[in-house]
Amino acid sequence: MRTRADAVSRRLQWAAALTVAGLVVFGTSTAHALWQSRTALAAGALTAGSFDLSTEWVGAWTAWKPLYPGRVSDTATLRVTETAAGGTTLRWRLSASPAVSADLAPYVTTQVYVGACGSGTPLGPTGYSPAGGLSPGQSVDLCLRVTLATTAPPSVQGKAVAPTITVTADQVVS
Repeated sequence: MRTRADAVSRRLQWAAALTVAGLVVFGTSTAHALWQSRTALAAGALTAGSFDLSTEWVGAWTAWKPLYPGRVSDTATLRVTETAAGGTTLRWRLSASPAVSADLAPYVTTQVYVGACGSGTPLGPTGYSPAGGLSPGQSVDLCLRVTLATTAPPSVQGKAVAPTITVTADQVVS
């Protein structure tokens, strides 16, 4: 037989359960409302199309000079041009990775410049791109400088260095 105390206890249990359920629903909807956000986007041109690069040596090319400690050898100018089909709106960033043979790598440093070697802008690890990226069809002149360390052993002194350079274009958001 039930007593009145049992009935009150059951009512309190139901009331507590309904209150907790209500708080969970209310808290969830409140949290959802607090974290929901909308922002209007400004109208603008879509970035679409494809791009490709062409390269050409500009100026007189001579064979690589033999390197001696502390001396440098520079390339002719390498002109890199974006050559995509007309109508592209893609903006791009240029990067270059020079390399030398494994036997010379410990003693040779390489530096790529945008513009003339030694007086242009050094090409950093993030590449080269003016604000907003390079325009479709725009050209960039590169120069590669190779320097032999002053501590290079006699076995690598006087060798002509034949470096390679890999040029890459990456799309950037303007």
